[in-house]
Amino acid sequence: MADTTTKTAATGKRADPSVLIEIWRSMQLVWRLMLDPRVPFLPKLIVPLVALYVLSPLDLIPDVLLVVGQLDDIALLFFGTKLFLNSCPPDVVLEHRRALEGGTVSSDEYVDGSYRVVDEDK
Repeated sequence: MADTTTKTAATGKRADPSVLIEIWRSMQLVWRLMLDPRVPFLPKLIVPLVALYVLSPLDLIPDVLLVVGQLDDIALLFFGTKLFLNSCPPDVVLEHRRALEGGTVSSDEYVDGSYRVVDEDK
């Protein structure tokens, strides 16, 4: 049977596939929320600003320092994602998480409408 774990080049340790799956799911969730019109504009600014910082040559800690230089980028990606997800409406985030997990979407669980009481005794 094939081994599904990957080895990191520098340490020879095996990466946990569940961590990689969670990173992939978080990226999918962020993408879906960026495309959702119910998410306000200001939280949507977090993602491009984080991407701009990571891609820009200006860093708080220079990338020349091998391990330490990338830590600020990784930390900013992590905290930027958390800030974005916490800034989005919770019901929208929950709806997209359920959809990614294969569950039902919350908009299918209820139907908006009106009603009237019919008194049949008259």
